[in-house]
Formats: sequence, structure tokens, C-alpha cells
Amino acid sequence: MEEKMQEVQARINMYGLLSRLFIEEIDVDTLKKIKENPDMLDLFPKTKQWKQFFEKEPQKLIEEELNVDFTTVFLLNVYPYESVFMNDEGYIDPSITNPALIFYREHGYSIDLNKTRALSPDHIAVEMEFMMTLAKEELEALKQDDTQKVKNLKEIQKKFLEEHLANWGVVYLLSAKDMAETPFYQDVCELALEFILSDYELLSEDLEGVYA
Repeated sequence: MEEKMQEVQARINMYGLLSRLFIEEIDVDTLKKIKENPDMLDLFPKTKQWKQFFEKEPQKLIEEELNVDFTTVFLLNVYPYESVFMNDEGYIDPSITNPALIFYREHGYSIDLNKTRALSPDHIAVEMEFMMTLAKEELEALKQDDTQKVKNLKEIQKKFLEEHLANWGVVYLLSAKDMAETPFYQDVCELALEFILSDYELLSEDLEGVYA
């Protein structure tokens, strides 16, 4: 049980980190945490080999390199919204009929877009935050030894990945990675891609095995 709780906590941490990195430009504190924590830095292999990451003063690195790349990729070229990738028209859909928003509401999750940089509820960072919220509920159910609730939450997470985040996110992250010029944002896209796919596999294995 302890091992399972640690596994879910690690998933919560990863979704939280990725959501933060995609929703807006990185700040000095987050940059320092990554740079100074060997375990975190290991998640960014290209960045570990990037001299400027260690030699440039953090604020300068952000202003001259990272913010430019973030703007070019996520704000100007490869929009991080499910509706852009899934609609033939290719536009951001902030309406109440947005499929991701409907899924959130069906499972008791609400979002105030005014508190985020997102223009629509299907921003990749918001979808990651939703997965983090479900994982937090799963952790609480594990602590209470509520096996049925754990199973239900795993099924919801797997379904959301199938219908939303993993469905469009793979193509999006590959596109964003190709557009990114800094090793850091190439790593961010690669990390997100690998994690989403591995998380889907983990949930599938649990539902076919432990919680079958």
C-alpha cells in the first residue's frame, strides 16, 4: 500500500510540474529548483548538456532564451489547445460545449479561466491539472483503503487520457518539440510525451491486474 501511495504521489508531482511549465513562462524559483535538484535535473537530459543553462544568470537566461522560445512555440505557433488539434477548423473553442469542459463537469471539476493564462478549458496545462486533481483524489481513496473508489478514479483517468490528453497531446507535443529551439523546452515536450504515454500504460496495467 505504501508503495502504491508513493507511486500516486509521484504522478501528482509530475502532472503538477508539467502543468506549471506549460501554462506560462518559467520563473526564477522554478528554474533554480530544477537546476539545483539532481533528481529533477535528470528529467531534462538535453538541458543538462546545455552550457548556457548553467553559465547564464537565471533571469538573463529566462529573458533572452527561455521566454523567447516559450512565446514562439506555445503562444505564436503551436497552440496548446485540444480544440485546435481536434477541430477541422483549427480554432480555440472556449464555449460551454467544449468536450473537455463537459468531461470536467461530469466529474465535479470546475475551472476559473480568469485565474490562468489559458483561453479555453482544453489547454494542455489545464488537462494536466485535471489529471493531477484526480490523482489526488485517488491518493485519498488509497489512504482510506477504498478499493472501489480507487478503481473508479483510475477508470476516469484512463478514459480522460484516451478521449482527451493522450488522444491529441501526443501529436501536439511532437509538433511543439520540433518547433522548440532551446534544449529546455525540447526536454519539456519530450518529458510530457513520455510521461503521458507511460501513465496511460500504468493505469491500464492496474485496471487489468490489481483492480480488475
